[in-house]
Formats: sequence, C-alpha cells, structure tokens
Amino acid sequence: MEVRVIATLQAKPDSIEVVSDAVHEIIEASRLEVGNLQYDLHRDMDQPGTFVFFERWASSEALEKHNATEHFKRFVSQVDGKLEALDIKKLKKIA
Repeated sequence: MEVRVIATLQAKPDSIEVVSDAVHEIIEASRLEVGNLQYDLHRDMDQPGTFVFFERWASSEALEKHNATEHFKRFVSQVDGKLEALDIKKLKKIA
C-alpha cells in the first residue's frame, strides 16, 4: 500500500541557510531510491525558514528503508538542533 508523507520543518532563524542546504542535498539520492514515487520540496511563501517535503512511497517498507539510508541519517544529523519545529505526517489516500 502506498504511503504519503508530509514533513514540515521550521528552521531556527539563525539556521535557515544550513537547513536550506540540508533539505536540498537529500533530494537527489532520495528520488533514486527503489520504492520512491515522489519526493518534492516546497518552501512556505509566508514563513521564512519553513520547508515542506511531499513524499510518496510504494510501501511502508520502502519508507522504512529510506529512513535507514546513510543520506537520510546524514540529513537528520545536519538539521539536529537547528529546527524550531518538525511535524511529520504519514498519510494513506482514501478518496
């Protein structure tokens, strides 16, 4: 069953550039993963430093494998301590 993820990251004001670099760095490798159907990054137009990922994965297993990759672990370490807020929603399309 396909899994969709909406991940919203709010960078601390003094970390916006570092977080911006990190969110851009993870895109290419994530898109190449087996089971990735979509991996898009957005920036909130009204709130500087807010980044939103919209992801589609072929299955929960594909998402779990993504979370265990080296590039994802590196991303997590790059943004550690640099976020004011992090909200991750896993969704299932129902209509």
